[in-house]
Amino acid sequence: MMKIPYRSAYFWGLAAVFIFLFANPGFRRMVGRYWDVNRLTAELGQLKNENALLKKEIYLLEEDPTYIERIARKELGLISQDEFEYRFDKEK
Repeated sequence: MMKIPYRSAYFWGLAAVFIFLFANPGFRRMVGRYWDVNRLTAELGQLKNENALLKKEIYLLEEDPTYIERIARKELGLISQDEFEYRFDKEK
């Protein structure tokens, strides 16, 4: 009887486990779903943060007139009646 080295038996046993797991469609599906859950959990966290920022902006738009003025000045370039707007050419 031929003696099998310990490392060789370990290698073949490990290879058999990997073949059994990754050749099994249920295991591959489970791993795929695990990755999907992790990805969706991260996406949910980002969406919750974005939702909180939007709620804060809605509150400011409804309750704070200075915020509305700041947005109008910044995004629309509006000025009040007693102000002058100076425009400078940007150097290239």
